[in-house]
This record gives sequence, C-alpha cells and structure tokens, in this order.
Amino acid sequence: MKNIRTIIKKRCANLNSDWQKLPPVKQRKWIICFFAAYLLLTLIVVLTVWYDAKTEAVNNTAVRGHISNPITDRELKDSLTKKNQDHERQ
Repeated sequence: MKNIRTIIKKRCANLNSDWQKLPPVKQRKWIICFFAAYLLLTLIVVLTVWYDAKTEAVNNTAVRGHISNPITDRELKDSLTKKNQDHERQ
C-alpha cells in the first residue's frame, strides 16, 4: 500500500513541476480549454435530462388504482408453505 502511495505522490509531483514549467499563457490556454470541455459536457447532460423528462412526461400517465405485489400474487411452492397449508385448521 505504501508503494502505491509513493508512486502516486511522485506522479503528482512530476505533474505539478511540469505544470509550473509551462508559461502562464499556456497555463491559461489549458485552463480555458478544460473549462470549455467541462461546460460543454455539463450542457449536454442538462439537455439530455431535459429532453428525457419532456418525452417521458408526454408518454407516461399516472397510474390510478391499487398496486398489486407480484410476489404475493403468485402461489408459493416451497416446503414450508405447503406444510403450513396442510396443517391449517379448517
């Protein structure tokens, strides 16, 4: 575990030193590019969620009535249920 931690620390230190070696103009350029990519990704996600919500609202209608549980509707066929049914009072 310590080996992984030291590898990660060395890699982060190398990345930080490489970043510091870049001129401020290039640093600003990279920051703007990453922010633009983040903004584009956020916009795509928001539009996708909005479109899905709009189409689902048109297609779905509210269910009126009782909700049935499909597990209790089917007949259970395990040994305990069969035993209980055989020994029930009638």
